[in-house]
Amino acid sequence: MYSKTYGMTLFGIDAHIVGVETDVGGGLPCFEMSGYLNTEVKEAKERVKISIKNSGYDIPPQRIIINFTPANLRKNGTGLDVAVAIGILKSNGIIKECVNNGVFIGELGFDGSIRAVDGVLAFVLKAKELNFEYVIVPSGNGSECVYVDGIDVFEADNLKDVVDFLNDIKKLNPSDYKISDNYSYTDVDFSDIHGQYMAKRAALISACGMHNLLLIGSPGSGKSMIAKRIPGILPKLSVYEMTEITKIYSTAGLLRNKTLINRRPFRTPHTNLTEAALVGGGSTPKPGELTLASKGVLFLDELTRFKTNVLEALRQPLEDRVVTVSRNKYTVQYPADCMLVAAMNPCKCGYYPDRHKCQCTDIDIDRYIGKISKPIFDRFDISVRTETVTYDDMNNKDKDNLYSTNSMREQVERVRIIQKERFIDEKINFNSEMSNGNIDRFCKLGSCEGELMREIFSKFNLTARGYVKILKVARTIADLDNKERIDINHISEAAGFRNIYEHR
Repeated sequence: MYSKTYGMTLFGIDAHIVGVETDVGGGLPCFEMSGYLNTEVKEAKERVKISIKNSGYDIPPQRIIINFTPANLRKNGTGLDVAVAIGILKSNGIIKECVNNGVFIGELGFDGSIRAVDGVLAFVLKAKELNFEYVIVPSGNGSECVYVDGIDVFEADNLKDVVDFLNDIKKLNPSDYKISDNYSYTDVDFSDIHGQYMAKRAALISACGMHNLLLIGSPGSGKSMIAKRIPGILPKLSVYEMTEITKIYSTAGLLRNKTLINRRPFRTPHTNLTEAALVGGGSTPKPGELTLASKGVLFLDELTRFKTNVLEALRQPLEDRVVTVSRNKYTVQYPADCMLVAAMNPCKCGYYPDRHKCQCTDIDIDRYIGKISKPIFDRFDISVRTETVTYDDMNNKDKDNLYSTNSMREQVERVRIIQKERFIDEKINFNSEMSNGNIDRFCKLGSCEGELMREIFSKFNLTARGYVKILKVARTIADLDNKERIDINHISEAAGFRNIYEHR
């Protein structure tokens, strides 16, 4: 007897529907599966057979043939176990009702229990897109799908509960979780940082327009402290953003306690990470740190200690905001929609240009800075030096409070509203994402401003990318000042943040 059920498999961070065609009949007993399967799926045969037996269902010796469609899509993971078991039970007449209007997700244990799997949120979103009526997921996995409407999500503890549900013997409880309204943006505050008013200003501008930020300064000057506080001045996540971030972490197997993520990511990988760990990839492709930081901040501390090939891998993703991983038979894409923040010392000892402390020669400094290629420097919209903190800075509490996290976040939220209204007809959200056409439209310069840009272009020996980035940052500074047009002051400040080679 023939039956067809539906499961899901992951391809990158996207879910794909898998048809599980089952045929049982006479002949020599066997259990065969086909359809471009990896090892995890092939091993489902033993898990499914023993799980069915220990759930109390007596299946006679028979010829079982299962085909997974489409045949050209590689199936991976253990989440297809339940779909296979339901197909066998349906073909043997144990399940009487239709099973074609639902999707079955979960890994089976020998005792018939259904275990949690990765990527459930992606699976449910895909099932909703394909107009399925319901999805059955392992208990606990449903918390990921709290904001998904238009499809029923049921949680099951074991295979018998699923069979009883399909035979209308027992009801499964629909997934029903509540997200706490108690939301903390961050546990640290910008007012904790003494001095560094120019660096705080740079962080504010970067957060407003999602501009990449480079912090250069001596050890202990506050570079890492500034970076760690940037997520706190970013606006609260929207439902869409929470869903997208949770989907990424779910597919990567990093979703702790299977709950929805409601805080912006802050990823700070160690300097010894590999290229695949940073941008994604591996023998079985997984999202990298660049993708895991989506909608948040990727912080690369001690930038010069990263391997050259690792940093160079950032060049295309930072421009395209997407990572493409190609293999022999397939290609996957991961989002790279994050704000890059990096920190580095100006020289090997870290104290240049203070010649009372720095003993590095000019050759030493050039060699140290030369570890970072100009194309990578060029990807940073804003570069700022963190100055040595003085005694007066350490005790000037009133001035520090001017740059508190709450006041900075209010400014960021106001500028984000301006950008949202500006780009309402565009497929972008921030000034940093503007194309050349957008710049021509939204960054028009007067004659005086044009002459200043000509002088800056010549004096700083800018690349075309550098010229465009100055205009993007100037547009954000103008938004901070509530100005419709970019003026000379905005361009001057943006150019000051651009001159990253002044220390060389």
